[in-house]
Amino acid sequence: MDRLTSDAVVVGAGLAGFTAAVRASEQGAKVVLIEKSGGELGDGNVLMASGSLRAGGKSPKANPAELYEFVMTEGVAYPDLVRAWAATCGRAVDWLAGSGVKIVESAPGRIWLDQSGEVSLAPVYKKDVGTRALAKLKERLFKLGGRYMNGIEGQRLLLENGRVSGLMGRKGGEEIELRSGSTILATGGFSANKEMVRQYIGPHADRCKLRGSKQDTGDGLRMALEVGAKAVNLQYFYGHLLSRRALTDDRFWPYPRLDLFVDDGMLVDRNGERFVDEGRGDVAVANEVARSDDVTGAVLIFDQATWDAARDDAFSNSVKTPAPNPWLMDNDGELFHHQTIAGLAQELGLDRSRLTRTLEQYNRALESGAGTDLPIPRTSKAKPLRAPFYGLKVVPGITFTMGGVLVNGRAQALDLNEKPIPGLYAAGDTIGGLMGGYRGGYTGGLMQAVVTGILAGENVSQFKR
Repeated sequence: MDRLTSDAVVVGAGLAGFTAAVRASEQGAKVVLIEKSGGELGDGNVLMASGSLRAGGKSPKANPAELYEFVMTEGVAYPDLVRAWAATCGRAVDWLAGSGVKIVESAPGRIWLDQSGEVSLAPVYKKDVGTRALAKLKERLFKLGGRYMNGIEGQRLLLENGRVSGLMGRKGGEEIELRSGSTILATGGFSANKEMVRQYIGPHADRCKLRGSKQDTGDGLRMALEVGAKAVNLQYFYGHLLSRRALTDDRFWPYPRLDLFVDDGMLVDRNGERFVDEGRGDVAVANEVARSDDVTGAVLIFDQATWDAARDDAFSNSVKTPAPNPWLMDNDGELFHHQTIAGLAQELGLDRSRLTRTLEQYNRALESGAGTDLPIPRTSKAKPLRAPFYGLKVVPGITFTMGGVLVNGRAQALDLNEKPIPGLYAAGDTIGGLMGGYRGGYTGGLMQAVVTGILAGENVSQFKR
């Protein structure tokens, strides 16, 4: 059995892992970064990300107090972590730029990883913004004397006298012991682990479309729980509704996004009845469908005006993703349309009278300004739906899970009493305590990765072997 010794071992070579490894190396730590895939730059979500560096829907350069208040309104975040995140967002962007990662600002406050690279639209949309960012961080890691080893899967943490002193890994059929002063878990979430998805998100949530990396199998969460870590917010995920065709045709994920149809339309079940407040937004609605008993049975109903607007979808145009119109129509995206709601119901295989009644009740409420008085309230701005009508069969797509190991503002993993577990840190999608909530609670996956990676890297360096 091989044995390696370092000041810090980082598990998982995504954006959080590379950030943590580089930042710890900058503080003088001897760092080993391991990755279970064979990828030279890992195989995480950042490799298919749009590159948006948003912080809770706001600029990462916004006032930290504003960022803090925005995140805390969801009611599920942990104050110490949120304060540290809010205080670090601005300098995290500067740190990326200083590390050689190209940053662009498309509009005031709209900050992105460089958008100038190649785009592949099929069979699965990919951009190389994440590839270029990780390549720069890897280059800097090597310059600082860090080490990167792929093909090593973390198996279990080593716990000695109440302190995590490294972990056991496996490379091929051989075990490898990685001894370290500190261990950073940056393995991603558990969206690719069907058992965990069923356990934590919903009993049928494994029927959702995996919209992110197949490597996110919950390794870090599992290892942390085994040594007594506390996990929080496990029921929440970041994702979007997709055409149900995504389950059988890779061209339909991770795009086109259907946010506009959720904002302006209504969502019904197989009975033709509304079951969720669409005004909560696409992320929250996707979570609600994933927790339902019929994950693949929902249908988005919208009208001609919304369909026409989807051709000029601002998000799609700004980051070169396919707009819903005409993509869904041209590629048989389980999209149906008809001059009457009864005719649309028949094409969709829904109960005609129930769908007609649902639409009439919905329109009456919105026309009178009483959307919140519906049996299922309709909040946010919405308008009555007018003929002709469209219906799109949808399924939730899970990009990454929002819950995970609870960490404090120093990225230290906490035990069941919310006390630090000596020697153990977590970053990126492995953590919980920042995202989630009734209205989605999305604070930006890339910013969570960079900020918690920086916090972990800066704090592990004090515990050298």
